[in-house]
Amino acid sequence: MAAALPVTKLAGLLIKTLAKPMSKRIKHEANRSPHTIKMLQAIGQATHQVTSRLTIWSAGYKVRSVKPCDAEEAQKKGSEFLGESIVFLVGGGVVVWEYKNSKEKEKKKEEKRLQEMRQTAESLEQRLHAIDDRLIALEKVVKDNTRHNIFHERYVEPEVLRTNNNKKNDVRENTTTGWGWLWPFSGRGQ
Repeated sequence: MAAALPVTKLAGLLIKTLAKPMSKRIKHEANRSPHTIKMLQAIGQATHQVTSRLTIWSAGYKVRSVKPCDAEEAQKKGSEFLGESIVFLVGGGVVVWEYKNSKEKEKKKEEKRLQEMRQTAESLEQRLHAIDDRLIALEKVVKDNTRHNIFHERYVEPEVLRTNNNKKNDVRENTTTGWGWLWPFSGRGQ
């Protein structure tokens, strides 16, 4: 049996791949408007501050102050941050979507397995009831046949005796009358 083509994974990969050109287009459009240029410069200055502080701190020095970068560099850093954020959000969204789909598939498989187990249990229960009915019918036939027995043996219901430690049930037939001593499984001598 051939494996199914993972269409959802391919669709997620396609969306991730298309996110990069889309982010470039959004960066280009954001650099055209004077309102978004100021926003990109603010984002660029914030990312410059954070990355500079982390770089100085990771080198083992204390950070006293960080000089702001010029407006053009801040705008460039802001647009790069915007583009990478878009790619990251799209990729994260695809991962969450794939995770959700896999959980739904697992849930459906589990429900199917539980349904099969219920059907098997019902089938086994029906078979057990059928065996019980057959056993009752056989006991009735045995009772009827022992009434017409020429040796005058009588049928006695098996009695369940429990041992003191309750580890096993001992079923013995009480055949003290008739020709029971000849029958090897009559329970005599146990």
